[in-house]
Amino acid sequence: MKTVFHLITTINRGGAENQLLVLVREQVKLGMQVHVIYLKGEPELETEFNLIGARLHHQLAKKLPIFQPFALRKIIGDECPIVHAHLPRAELISFFTPKKFKLVTSRHNAEPFFPGAPKFISNLLARLVEMRASKIIAISEAVKSYLYSRGEVRNAKKIEVVLYGYQTFFSRSEVQRKTYSSDTRIGTISRLSDQKDIPTMLLAFKYFRINHPTATLSILGSGPHENQLKELVRHSDLEQWVIFRGRSSKVYEFLSDLDIFILTSKYEGFGMVLLEAMDAGVPIVASNNSAIPEVLGKSFLGLCDTGDSTDFATKLDSMCDPKFRLSILNQQKSRIKLFEAEIMCKKINAVYSL
Repeated sequence: MKTVFHLITTINRGGAENQLLVLVREQVKLGMQVHVIYLKGEPELETEFNLIGARLHHQLAKKLPIFQPFALRKIIGDECPIVHAHLPRAELISFFTPKKFKLVTSRHNAEPFFPGAPKFISNLLARLVEMRASKIIAISEAVKSYLYSRGEVRNAKKIEVVLYGYQTFFSRSEVQRKTYSSDTRIGTISRLSDQKDIPTMLLAFKYFRINHPTATLSILGSGPHENQLKELVRHSDLEQWVIFRGRSSKVYEFLSDLDIFILTSKYEGFGMVLLEAMDAGVPIVASNNSAIPEVLGKSFLGLCDTGDSTDFATKLDSMCDPKFRLSILNQQKSRIKLFEAEIMCKKINAVYSL
C-alpha cells in the first residue's frame, strides 16, 4: 500500500486546501494510506478530512516553526514515504526535516515564494526546496511559466503541470431548473486583496446599474482591503446595492442564488472558484490573464480585458441577452468535463513514480 504524507500550511477553507481535500478523497479511494499534516491555525476542514478516511495530524500546529521539522520526522517514523508539500511554508519545513523521504511539492500560485521579500531571497528559498524535491507540480501552465521566468525554479524539467480536479456538487437537473432574476444578482467569491482588483469590479457594476438599476453585487470573502473597499462603495453611492458577506463555508448556497459570477483578478494561479461557478450553472465574466483562459478556454465569450471596467460592464450587459447567456453556459458545460478529479489524481500519482 502506497503511503503519502500531505503537508500544508493550514486546513482552513481556500483554493489549495479545498483541492487537497479532493486529491485526498481520490487517493483514499485507490487504497492509499493518506496522512494530512497542517502547520498552523484551527482545523477548519478536520471533519471533512476525517470523513473521507485521511489520518489528520495536529502536532505540528502546536509547535514553533523551528521545532516543526523534528516533529514531522517523528510522525513519519521509520518509513521512507512520499511527502507532498503544499504552499511555501510547508515546502520549507519539508526541506529542513532531517529525514530521508521522496519530496514532491505543489505550487498553487503565480506569485513569489516569499512575497514582500527581495527577489533574490525569494528565489534562494525556492531553489533550496527545488534541490531536495524530486518534482514540482504547477497547477497551471501560467504557474509553470511564472516559476521558470522569474528564476524560482532553474530546471524546467522538474516542473510537471497538473490542473486542478473537481467533483461536481450540483445535479444537472438543479442547474437546468435555475432561472434568471429580473433583478440581476451578480456575485463573486474573493479574498479582498490587491490581486483580485475589486475596484474594477465596483466600477463595472456602477456602469452596469445605469441600465439595470435594481441589480445587486454580493461579495463573499474577507481580506486586508475590506475597510477601504467599503469606503469606496460608500463614496460611490452603492451601499444599498453592494453586499459584503464576509467569510462563509456556504459557497454552493451563495452560488446557487446568483445570475452572473464575476472575477476581476489581475492574475490567478488557477481559479478553483471558476469551476464552482460552472458547476452551479452560473455564467461567468472574468479577466483574460494568467491561468483564467486555461480554465475557461481561450475562446470563452465571457473573457474581459484585465482592469477594463467598461469591458466588464459590457459583458455583464450582454449576459441579459438569453442567447448570449445560453452560449456562455454551453461553453462552461463542455469545459468543466476537462477537470475530473480522477484524472487529476491519476496524474499526480504518476508524478510520485517519476
